Amino acid sequence: MLKIMGSILVFAAAAGMAGTYKRELADHLALLYALRKLLVDLSCYGNGTRQPVEVLLGCFVRTPDERLNEICRKIADCLIEKNEKNGEQVWKRVFEEYRKKLCLTGEESVLIGEAGGALFGRSEEENHRRLTLILEQLDDRIKTVRGELGEKQKIYATVSMVMGGMLVILLI
Repeated sequence: MLKIMGSILVFAAAAGMAGTYKRELADHLALLYALRKLLVDLSCYGNGTRQPVEVLLGCFVRTPDERLNEICRKIADCLIEKNEKNGEQVWKRVFEEYRKKLCLTGEESVLIGEAGGALFGRSEEENHRRLTLILEQLDDRIKTVRGELGEKQKIYATVSMVMGGMLVILLI
């Protein structure tokens, strides 16, 4: 009876740990896709409507991730209050504040911070060029995370096999 309970605990722990890691990576990948969509939407709405970024962030742009919507509202509020003169600084500051909540790596944080410069640049051509480069870098990062997700799934399958072997040994 004790062996059975022990094997159930080992199996449950392995399955729970694997599920948690897989879910975290999938959530991170979804966040990167939402960030990419946010940047593309801001660019499209900005070129199409000619509205200022604070209006776009406050009214037009919505993402599936509620954390990003909260960040957009905070950036819009700071820009409307005009406490800081530079929109790029507001963008970087707010995303740096929310970095841990979003679970962004250092590279991703720098990349998203640079996106603020692409939205608040001096000319439309410069903004478009910078945003295109940032979107390409973000696409590369998404490919890397997708590769990590595939590798982790292989590792989880191996761990499950090892745990199954341990269960057999415990039952014998």
